[in-house]
Amino acid sequence: MVERRRRAPRGLRDTIDRVLVHDIKNMGFRLEMLRSNLEEHHADPEFRRSVQELLSATVEKLDRIVGRWAAQDSAVLIKVALDVNGLIREAADSPRRRGSKDGGPRPSLALGDAPSIWGDPYYLKDALVSLLDNALEAAGAAGKVLVRTFATGEPPRRRAQIEIIDNGPGMSEEFVRNRLFQPFQTTKPDGVGLGLFTANEIVRHHGGRVRVRTRSGEGTVVRLSFPAVRSEP
Repeated sequence: MVERRRRAPRGLRDTIDRVLVHDIKNMGFRLEMLRSNLEEHHADPEFRRSVQELLSATVEKLDRIVGRWAAQDSAVLIKVALDVNGLIREAADSPRRRGSKDGGPRPSLALGDAPSIWGDPYYLKDALVSLLDNALEAAGAAGKVLVRTFATGEPPRRRAQIEIIDNGPGMSEEFVRNRLFQPFQTTKPDGVGLGLFTANEIVRHHGGRVRVRTRSGEGTVVRLSFPAVRSEP
């Protein structure tokens, strides 16, 4: 299949800018909290351990931000025929996924016969990593997350479907109706509310759509739907 290259849409780059700025502000807030507690707790071994972890995580995140910011001006969407199941496996094993380095919870995979899709592997993998993190955080340490893939429709309207299912607390009807796809909106105490917003923007720029089915106390299903690659002569 031939690569399809085009400049990353302005809306997508604006979304990435918004995420990067928020990340920087969030890191600044955490470092300020650390500084304000340093004198009082510096003799506490547990506090020193927390300081080391926070500083290491901050340096790692700054490296990622610098890399993405440097690439921003030349950002392009490189659309190639992607194996959906391969992309899921990469996202589940990605070192960018929170908890993947320390043996944290992992999603279960039930990968079916999903067709290939046109997509940029970098952006789509980034969206999937964010959605997996969201689901795992919602489910908690004792919860479960299942990712399944399958196909719907018949050519030429065949579509690849990805479902990320968690058994967490779910979301209220009011949140889904008024705040779900807005930036900086979240139901999690430690969340920043950008995972689903950013993923929705990325999927939309790939001709796909995101649907969410959830109820308070009953978990959440996030479905991504993409048009399949059509056979070429």
